[in-house]
Amino acid sequence: MRIAIVYDSVFGNTAVIAEAIARSARELGEVTLLQARDAAGFDPAAFDLLVVGSPTRGFAPTPVISEFTGGLPKAALAAAAFDTRLDPDHIQPVPLRWVIQVGGYAADRIVGTLHEKGYRVLAPNGDFLVHGTEGPLKPGEIERAEVWLKQIAGGVSTG
Repeated sequence: MRIAIVYDSVFGNTAVIAEAIARSARELGEVTLLQARDAAGFDPAAFDLLVVGSPTRGFAPTPVISEFTGGLPKAALAAAAFDTRLDPDHIQPVPLRWVIQVGGYAADRIVGTLHEKGYRVLAPNGDFLVHGTEGPLKPGEIERAEVWLKQIAGGVSTG
């Protein structure tokens, strides 16, 4: 299986998750790990699975990830999305939790763009939690990322 992981990171937490996903993916096949800013000329047709990740910034992915996904060609390729986000249990005041849940997360927006482009998006989205705006990741999130990749990769046919 050929897997591409394209991500953006602001405080380094999403990069740590992308690297964990890549480590796990190497057990399944060939892996290309790219920061979105380095993905000029990226050809999704060369892969069996495209994984796109971003921190959640203002209910959305970073502008770099939005530009990357917006520029993808239409394709029937399998894809998945992940994000890093605040731990809802630590969001204060409590009513702000509702605002964030209604506003959504980066992975939701990434999935929407991928669907518009014809990608076959595998569920569930990866949702990895950080303490505070800058992190660090909550304990166990790296391990969850590794398991998540194997879970979604099971939905990919490489025939």
